[in-house]
Amino acid sequence: MDPSVIATLTAVVSAVVGGAAGEAGKSAWGSLTALVRRRFGTDAAVTAALEQADTRSPEETTRILVDQAHADAEFERSLADWAGETARLLQYKHDVSNTIGGDARITGTVIQAGDISGSVNLGTPGPPERRG
Repeated sequence: MDPSVIATLTAVVSAVVGGAAGEAGKSAWGSLTALVRRRFGTDAAVTAALEQADTRSPEETTRILVDQAHADAEFERSLADWAGETARLLQYKHDVSNTIGGDARITGTVIQAGDISGSVNLGTPGPPERRG
């Protein structure tokens, strides 16, 4: 398996298992579990890697999956596809929770956001330039 795919797989497994991916991560984990079960059925070593993922490091879970992928070219392709698609999904569909609470007193501009692409400008624009 290509080292870049292994790195992507490790990052995705880490985000999903660690909870950083929110609801999108739960869905992704469900699709990985389904992929593994379709391919390996009740193979204890592989399914245990997923069932016990919260007690293992993401690297260890990834290693078990990669070891299986090395022995099965079809699973390797499916796993690489899953990792790539899930990485793209998690970049765009993550939960954002912005909160101002308690006894907060806001006297100015507040911006709450998730991902921002482009500029965020706060303030009043100056007068237009004179051309002469």
